[in-house]
Amino acid sequence: MLKLLGAFLIISGCGFFGFKKARFYRERTELFRFLQNGLTLLEAEINYGVTPLPLALKRIEQRVNPICQPLFGRAAVLLQEKKGITAAEAWAKGVQALNEKIPLTDQERDLLLIFGQGLGNSALEEQIKQLTLTRKQLSLFEKRAQAVEDKNQKMWQYLGISAGIVIVLILI
Repeated sequence: MLKLLGAFLIISGCGFFGFKKARFYRERTELFRFLQNGLTLLEAEINYGVTPLPLALKRIEQRVNPICQPLFGRAAVLLQEKKGITAAEAWAKGVQALNEKIPLTDQERDLLLIFGQGLGNSALEEQIKQLTLTRKQLSLFEKRAQAVEDKNQKMWQYLGISAGIVIVLILI
């Protein structure tokens, strides 16, 4: 009975690791989808609502998926504190907070940082163009992440369970 319980725990633990690793790939795909939605909301706030940037970012933080909230929330808080920080610097801190939650590649991080450079510093039309361009790039990143997810998600799930079974067989 004790061996059976031990075998179950080993298989469960290894399976949990595999499913956790597989979830990482799904979260990356979702991240890019939700970032696109967040930038669409930002465009609406800037273009149609003519909302000040700190308030727009705060509203977006409340409306986006929790995966993206660190980006918009951190930038909003820094801008609302009014400690002489620019919109680009606040956005960069938001990107850093997002990167701590879900690691980004250098290319993905650079895209978000470049977008932040024009945030609040250019004319409305230029910001809208920059938003549209960034959303298109995020769409490409989403497609790449989806391809990687399709390739690796099931592999990690099966690998976790299989590794647990192999360990149990070795120990028996």
